[in-house]
Amino acid sequence: MQSATLLAGREDGSVMPQADRRTKANSVGRQRLDAALRMIDRLGNLFAFGAAAALALLALHVFFDVLGRAFFNRPLSGTLEMTAYWWMPMLTLLAYAYTEQKQEHIKVTILLDALPMRMRQLVEGSFGILAVALLVALTWFTLIDALESAEIGQTTASSPPVHIWPFKFVAVAGVALLALQVAATTIRYFAGVLPQRAEFDTDADIG
Repeated sequence: MQSATLLAGREDGSVMPQADRRTKANSVGRQRLDAALRMIDRLGNLFAFGAAAALALLALHVFFDVLGRAFFNRPLSGTLEMTAYWWMPMLTLLAYAYTEQKQEHIKVTILLDALPMRMRQLVEGSFGILAVALLVALTWFTLIDALESAEIGQTTASSPPVHIWPFKFVAVAGVALLALQVAATTIRYFAGVLPQRAEFDTDADIG
């Protein structure tokens, strides 16, 4: 009876110890989780390229606007509105997830630095759960606002008007990916992967 509970049948008729089955299942689950985390990181990298493209387009837009104003007395119309509602939201919101991936967001860690490493990982992971919940809620409300904006075809009050509703969906995508990236960071804290030991190194010499 004991052997029957500890051993499980294989498809070829042989038996596999139940402990081995658990180990194999855990390994498969770990591989799937690692693949999901890598996919989130790749999406963050892709969005970062989008932010870099927005920065380049912003620079070109302003350059040609200044060029037209200075030499032809014909500045590009809508430059201020496009900068405020197109390029700036793209270059900031699309870069949030990548910044989180690289752990480059500003953090005040005076109290965390005093904790033992494992305790710090658990505390930061717990705060990560709270951050994910808040970001999911923010994504939902941002999506509602974007849908309402799209329904009315929202534009600026300038002349000529500049369409701004499509770029509200950029905000939805940026915040949603940030939520996923923070979730990935939270998992890495609980798994003991973060924080990296290099984060505690300093170039300052004391004494």
